[in-house]
Amino acid sequence: MKKSEKVLLSVFAVMFLLIVGGGGLTFAFNNYMAIRAENEVLRDRLAGMNLSVSQGADWADRHGWLEEHCPNFTSRQEASAKMLETISSDAEKAGLTIGGKEFLEAAKALGVDGLPLEEELGYFDQAAVKITLTGVPEQALFAWLYALQQPQSFLGISRLQINPSGTNKTVHAEVEFTQFYREKSAPKVTKTNTP
Repeated sequence: MKKSEKVLLSVFAVMFLLIVGGGGLTFAFNNYMAIRAENEVLRDRLAGMNLSVSQGADWADRHGWLEEHCPNFTSRQEASAKMLETISSDAEKAGLTIGGKEFLEAAKALGVDGLPLEEELGYFDQAAVKITLTGVPEQALFAWLYALQQPQSFLGISRLQINPSGTNKTVHAEVEFTQFYREKSAPKVTKTNTP
């Protein structure tokens, strides 16, 4: 082999080693970075799991409170009637006069095809009613709304529209209340044969 061929072979070998070695180093670096990123994700998941485990007792207490305080009704109509009775009696105590009452049906969510979606079983059932108040004092209205929304009542305001009436700090209001509850089955009446 001539000297020029040896130099050319050496240059070719060095270039080949640089290209293959550089590709191998790049591949190894990319794999290393992917493993580091995966380790970070796993470390975050582990921290989240540890937090969930440490808060398990708190969530068990919350679940127990829900089981103890959640109202049970046999139907949406019973829940709506009880809610309307509570709202009306508290409004009367606050000195407010309810103008209109309307029971609301649950809005059905539509799917992509325009058909109603199958109902998803949630933790709570709900009933809603819309109340209209005309010319009521602001302070009495807000005190009444605050008094109704206590955690143990499972009663909330899902929509509130207030318009000033223009006289003596009175307002016209339209309020939608939602009662969250658990539906329990009605006891079945059975006949027994007694001698």
